Amino acid sequence: MEAVVLAGGFGTRLADVVSDVPKPMAPVCGRPFLRFVLDELFSQGCESVVLAVGYLHNRISEYFGSTYKGMRLIYSVEDAPLGTGGAIKQALGMCSEDVVIVLNGDSLFRVGYRALYEALCARPQAVAALAVRRLKRFDRYGSLTVVGGIISSFAEKSYCEEGLVNGGVYALKRSALAAMPPAFSIEHDYFERFVSDGAFVACESGGLFLDIGIPEDYERAQTVFFDLVPRGTRIAFFDRDGTINVDTGHLYEPEKLALIPSTVDLMRSYRRKGYRIVVVTNQAGIAKGLYAEEDMHRLHRILNEKLDALGAGVDAFYFCPHHPAVTGPCSCRKPAGGMVEKALFDFEADPECCVLYGDKETDLQAAAACGVRGVLVGA
Repeated sequence: MEAVVLAGGFGTRLADVVSDVPKPMAPVCGRPFLRFVLDELFSQGCESVVLAVGYLHNRISEYFGSTYKGMRLIYSVEDAPLGTGGAIKQALGMCSEDVVIVLNGDSLFRVGYRALYEALCARPQAVAALAVRRLKRFDRYGSLTVVGGIISSFAEKSYCEEGLVNGGVYALKRSALAAMPPAFSIEHDYFERFVSDGAFVACESGGLFLDIGIPEDYERAQTVFFDLVPRGTRIAFFDRDGTINVDTGHLYEPEKLALIPSTVDLMRSYRRKGYRIVVVTNQAGIAKGLYAEEDMHRLHRILNEKLDALGAGVDAFYFCPHHPAVTGPCSCRKPAGGMVEKALFDFEADPECCVLYGDKETDLQAAAACGVRGVLVGA
């Protein structure tokens, strides 16, 4: 799954709160709101996220870096205002999947992204599936009309006793905006303009829906999202080659993958205890040109399918694609602790409650650098 998140909002109506950060970075329950959005994508199996950023975009990239919980983060930067549609169009150019999930970085609407994808694919003539929410007594949003699962019209903002509203989460064909200009509004210049073509599917959901765009709802979010903040997270870290699977030397071919049963048993036991399972692996073969990063991701998907079937599924893979002789020194290659440190940050885990298993002394050194207990397998 691939996603685009609109994360370039100014937060004009929240000026007293977010004057020095983009709106999606406004603090909610002590963490940037954007973390809740990315957590939702992670929980539904997203592998790659393009963040459409503009205003103070460096605040986002400096905070999250290039990965979050194993998801790839790519930044699509607006050099000039593009509007919501233009920002999405530019970001779609960095995607590779035929259908992409699109959502706002300053609101959270809990919907099944897979259901959106399937609803779109079930209608060959459609180019987008919109998650819609039924509200009562509202005037902040424009309403829409649905006939036979297809959106037939959009109405301007006005008081409505009850109706459906656009929840700001879409499954969108990557080619859908190809003919649109560089800058435009997805709502007014695209959805409203082409709605009569029967191009937009509606998927109604009753999931949590909250937009932090106005002060009242921003304050409400401090209570609503309190229970979504991770607490007491424990991680069991595992090296990959020689620990989880037999080390064949720069492994990337799925047909050579052979699991080590004792480690699988260990991973399964930690999962039953409620630990997150995280893999941290040096992948110098990428730097050496022996295989591509996508080859590694494909192997990880297959590896995780096998582990998941055995009750030992991995929550996130962290990897270092460098080698000092090729790319120079880095902070992520073990024995450095960069990968472990990033995972501790992403999952908000206490290092004293975590453990790392590996087959080399460099694994133990990476653990020690982050205050995590290291255990040598086979010792």
